[in-house]
Amino acid sequence: MKKLLIFVTVLLLTISVIFILKKENRNFNFSYYFWENNYNLEQDTNDKLYIKVLDIKYSNKLEIIETNFIKSAPKDFIPVVFITNKTLQNLDYKVISDQIINLVKKFNFNEIQIDCDWSDSTKNNYFLLLKELKNNLNKNISATIRLHQIKYFNKTGVPPVDYGVLMYYNMSSLGDFNTKNYILDNNEAKKYHYNFENYPLKLKLALPLYSQAVQFRDKKAINLFENVEQIDFNEEFEKLDENKYKVLKSHYFKGKYIYEGDILRFENVNEKELKIAFDDFFELSKNSFDEVIFYTIKYKTKYNLENLLKN
Repeated sequence: MKKLLIFVTVLLLTISVIFILKKENRNFNFSYYFWENNYNLEQDTNDKLYIKVLDIKYSNKLEIIETNFIKSAPKDFIPVVFITNKTLQNLDYKVISDQIINLVKKFNFNEIQIDCDWSDSTKNNYFLLLKELKNNLNKNISATIRLHQIKYFNKTGVPPVDYGVLMYYNMSSLGDFNTKNYILDNNEAKKYHYNFENYPLKLKLALPLYSQAVQFRDKKAINLFENVEQIDFNEEFEKLDENKYKVLKSHYFKGKYIYEGDILRFENVNEKELKIAFDDFFELSKNSFDEVIFYTIKYKTKYNLENLLKN
């Protein structure tokens, strides 16, 4: 029994060392999303960029917002098209594909990415859209993937694309008052650490750099504030717990009026949590690229991202 225990211990240590050495020998590259409606970055950026060029939505009709390029786009950027699930619920894939193909013709690109959180009811329509784009554009196509779409891929399906980008954030319910951190909660993520070894698409990892606050009234989410920092919660707030703040006096906050008694849930990420997410993903996924895409380049200097590569 003692010999067996020693053998198992040595085996586990050997596996751990092999994994660490393998990860240390990988040459990771960092790239960034640009997700504004006006592109205004200086031309001299050397970063690889995934630039959102189209927002495709549906209310009572098809709505398309094109990104306004105030500055010229870099030569080798990857255009990204965001499509709401509601659009797929209301329009045939051919209508959507025709719009995309017509609007992206102005760009010079070798690859395009489609961002859509599809559902069971829209899966077929969405996958036909991806096939149509592939056939007509004759370019590499990637699609964003959520954690639940890996755990339950036999049900949710695997998009017919060249590779996937796992959005390792926004993995819980934004409007749930009891959500701890909608942006990144590694404990929540662990609930979906299944089927990575069976998932057929090669994956890139996408991680968040942003922060925000969700406004609640009577425990119902009513507003969202972007680019919020800890320092913004001054004497006009009472700290209720680790990341919830009660409004003590009605006032304007980030350009919006908030009322006494409202509660704001502050959501942020730090280097430690990013490191955990980074390590977890590359331990789970044996079929992954040596690239991490950060959302977004606006917050590039917020952290020392090179720390992610350190053990």
